Amino acid sequence: MAALANNEPQIRVSHDNMEAYLYLPGSEVDSYTVSSVEEALQNSGVLYGIQRDRIQEAIEKQIYNREVLIAKGDRPKDGINGYYEYKFDMNFSKKPMIRPDGSVDYWSIKMVEIVTEGQEIAVYHPSIPGEDGMDLRGKPILAKRGRDLVPLRGKGFQRSEDGLTYTSLMDGKIEMANDRIMILPVYEVNGNVDLSTGNIDFHGDVIVHGGVCTGVSVKATGTISIDGVVEGAKIEAGKDIVLRSGVMGASRANITAKGNISAKFFEYAKVHANGTIQADVFLNCQVSCGENIVLDGKKASIVGGEVRAIQGIVVHTLGSDGEVRTQVKIGNDATVRRRIGVLKNKIEVEKANLEKIENGLKILQDMKSDPRRTDLLRVKIRDTALLAEDMAELEKLADQMERAKGGSIRVDGYVYPGVKVEIDDLEVQVKEMQEKLEFIRQTDKIIMCALEF
Repeated sequence: MAALANNEPQIRVSHDNMEAYLYLPGSEVDSYTVSSVEEALQNSGVLYGIQRDRIQEAIEKQIYNREVLIAKGDRPKDGINGYYEYKFDMNFSKKPMIRPDGSVDYWSIKMVEIVTEGQEIAVYHPSIPGEDGMDLRGKPILAKRGRDLVPLRGKGFQRSEDGLTYTSLMDGKIEMANDRIMILPVYEVNGNVDLSTGNIDFHGDVIVHGGVCTGVSVKATGTISIDGVVEGAKIEAGKDIVLRSGVMGASRANITAKGNISAKFFEYAKVHANGTIQADVFLNCQVSCGENIVLDGKKASIVGGEVRAIQGIVVHTLGSDGEVRTQVKIGNDATVRRRIGVLKNKIEVEKANLEKIENGLKILQDMKSDPRRTDLLRVKIRDTALLAEDMAELEKLADQMERAKGGSIRVDGYVYPGVKVEIDDLEVQVKEMQEKLEFIRQTDKIIMCALEF
């Protein structure tokens, strides 16, 4: 046993207490036993995960002078959180694609995701619980628990009894916002909208797979998507409008959206959007826009009419070689500044009047039956509403002024004579054909800067 005293089994435990290694020094006698190794493990604090078959193998095969793994703890297995697998597209783009030849594909625009009654819209995958571990000292190692998600909220769908499957209760459009799924009705017309179908006034989204004929109107609180040509009709949307085949308005079309508008072309139409307008051509149109106007196709042009935007305009061609009178404008004119001044003065007067009313009500606060107090309360309600309305308008105009700062009109192709450019209250008349330039306001004048490509 003297040999064993000088050649005792050596144990190395990993820093995380999850693995233990046996080292047997070379011996001239068969003096190692399983019990001697187990005693060394116990002295090293190893109580769990001992692999006795590996100890026996190291001794029998005389695996000397190198380490052998003989104990291993159980590592924890973290749980997996529950998750939803959605069966509908939530990330489609509402902007048209640019084809390789530089033209714009308005058929690529996707405004809504449509589902049908009974369609599976989501599947819930429950959480998977974790498995706790144990280190070599016998100390438990807690696993991360998998968490379940709350049931989906919204309307227009139902949940299965097991809580795992969600299906639509109707044909309509599906959208997700603020962790709520909404399935809403959609008014869909498979042909043209004409005098035989009558006007459309719908609370929701409208999809027309044909065109819209002269003399009818299509109105929706949501989006409007029209595949065919719009003639001299009235189109009004509470959100966005997509006109895949454009507008031949004959000076009777009126297109209005509180959101954005996209169309292949506009001819002889009146167009307004609170957001951005994107198209290929404006021909003799009256256009106004709360943000940007973008005509970025290879043949994108503004010919004739008046086109106005608050923030900026991008176009390939302005005017025509026939020198058609064409007016483009960005920013705010003097009427906006005057209106802001009027509103500020009006608001000061309204606040002063309300202060007087408050003082009068304090004097009459104990005279609830006094008709003068009742009259003052009525006036207070009226003037408070007027003040709120004026302050909202002032805030909107102030935001409009701020958004207009630094705007420009960029022309990637040609500008022809007959074009009039306005930025805020400044203007410049183009008298000679220009190419690839940008109109920018500089203090008290408009300058034309050459574009670098």
